Amino acid sequence: MIVNDNIKLLYVDLFCGAGGTSTGVEEAIYHGKKCAKVIACVNHDPNAIASHFANHPEALHFIEDIRTLEMSKIMPRVESERREHPNAQLVLWASLECTNFSKAKGGLPRNADSRTLAEHLFRYIEAIRPDRIQIENVEEFMSWGDLDENGHPIEKLKGSSYIRWVDKVRSYGYDFDYKILNAADFGAITSRKRYFGQFARHGLLISFPKPTYAKNGAGGRKPWRPVKSAIDFSDEGQSIFGRKKPLVEKTLERIYAGLIKFVAGGEDSFLVKYNSMNAKTGKYHAPGMNAPCPTVSCQNRIGMAKVHFLSKQFS
Repeated sequence: MIVNDNIKLLYVDLFCGAGGTSTGVEEAIYHGKKCAKVIACVNHDPNAIASHFANHPEALHFIEDIRTLEMSKIMPRVESERREHPNAQLVLWASLECTNFSKAKGGLPRNADSRTLAEHLFRYIEAIRPDRIQIENVEEFMSWGDLDENGHPIEKLKGSSYIRWVDKVRSYGYDFDYKILNAADFGAITSRKRYFGQFARHGLLISFPKPTYAKNGAGGRKPWRPVKSAIDFSDEGQSIFGRKKPLVEKTLERIYAGLIKFVAGGEDSFLVKYNSMNAKTGKYHAPGMNAPCPTVSCQNRIGMAKVHFLSKQFS
């Protein structure tokens, strides 16, 4: 019995986290009707799964490492959904662990085992035979290669493991394409760049969304949305100084000159990213409010600073 033949895509969400991607899938609309659903999801973190379940109770949830999940546990749900929606395509989505690829880790050693998680997709491909496989990761994922004895990437082998992995997935009967997409180009207020790879069975179309925004409105598109559109400026926080005696005029002049030179062009509000500076220049330039926000990590290292006024006496 076909309950809803408008469903075009059935998703199995690996590394599902708290459910950001799943929510996007569930909200997808085609010709005014819901067209996709998440049928199963996997994550090793019980707190993440609890959040995911609260938002998507109809999906089958597994609190387990993707490397150890028995395929026999997931197959009945996959087969049942395929019978209910025989015209839908099955999609395997994997937001692979990115920490040990990302440049944000700097010069710290990488975890070799974590970098091989993509290879554990092969048994999912063999078991559920998805029509599509969609991958999201940092762009450094494409530099995946062997590590030396100290856990650092071997320069001459950069990208070799990635190429072998892509070729292995393609050998199952898939075409492949990828793009580096910036969230700010699609209306988000963060300039988050990510790698998106797509595998599709021979004969199926691979497509990517077209950007609708651009930095400074380049190419006739709408300009990037400023982060200030999502900030509550009425929340002023507390001063970190607690100064009782006003600063003298010369000090205020030096502060103002510093704001102009180093801090967002002297804007009266700007962002502060804690424990962060340019590795090449050794300097830090605070982002302004008229551009998208830098990537917001779970470390919560971004805050807002606001200049209420500069008092200049006898001038």
